[in-house]
Amino acid sequence: MKKEAKIIILSGQSNAVGVAHQNYLKRHFSAEKVAEFEAGYDKIKVNFYSHNYKSNGFVPVTLGLAEENKATFGPEVGIAEYLTEKYPGEEFFIIKCAFGGSAIYSGDWFSPSIFNIGSYEDTKHSKINGERVKGWCYNELVHIIEESIKMLQKDGYEPNLRAFCWMQGESEACGREMTEKYIDLYDHLIHDVVVCFPELFKSCLFIDAAVADDTIWQFAKEMNKNKLEYSKKASNRRFIDTVAAGLTTKNEPESQPDVAHYDSESVIKLGKLFAEACEF
Repeated sequence: MKKEAKIIILSGQSNAVGVAHQNYLKRHFSAEKVAEFEAGYDKIKVNFYSHNYKSNGFVPVTLGLAEENKATFGPEVGIAEYLTEKYPGEEFFIIKCAFGGSAIYSGDWFSPSIFNIGSYEDTKHSKINGERVKGWCYNELVHIIEESIKMLQKDGYEPNLRAFCWMQGESEACGREMTEKYIDLYDHLIHDVVVCFPELFKSCLFIDAAVADDTIWQFAKEMNKNKLEYSKKASNRRFIDTVAAGLTTKNEPESQPDVAHYDSESVIKLGKLFAEACEF
């Protein structure tokens, strides 16, 4: 009998990658908890691709799985902490594909049905003659899902995707037109990935997170209102209100806060909010 592989997909732009600095964790958590983050979670594994950093297979979730040669981390750490505490001893698998500064509107996450750009096979490569093509982020997402499922099946697992967690929209919240068109583009994206993997996504929840509304994103409130309304239109959609949850962007680094990105404690919280919404 095959073992069940309970899967979470984590995708989006830089706050999905994780730009939080590890050295600030000690301000918010006990030494024991920081040591836990550093040691990692053997039962919670991730296959990730962020920028030019790829795991090329499932590895235990720990700090530092965001950008190569940077002491930063992403929401996968909070996901792993929550799952370990809630379901001790159980295995989970995270597929992470996220790229800072990426957007649907500008074409990075274009999926096949958006503006009739063609089939996945037509644009399956991220680059042509060294140049990024429209849909390159979507293509990389499809690639890593494909490879992850093959790896798990080869190891005797039966894949069971429980949630698609999305942290994106900051780029579009910079302009009114981009904000107004965002939900339609996102709807195309999730429609197309379901078409690509119909069996895998048949019982999947789609969990979308709010963007920080008091930073440089001028139309963040409008974006979050649209995200919330969209989540109410189907029973398999969830909206995480990161604003109401008190996630912050204004405290780290201390000398020059990076207001576009969540602080270290908030990245942990973001991961836990995603995991809590998964309803295993």
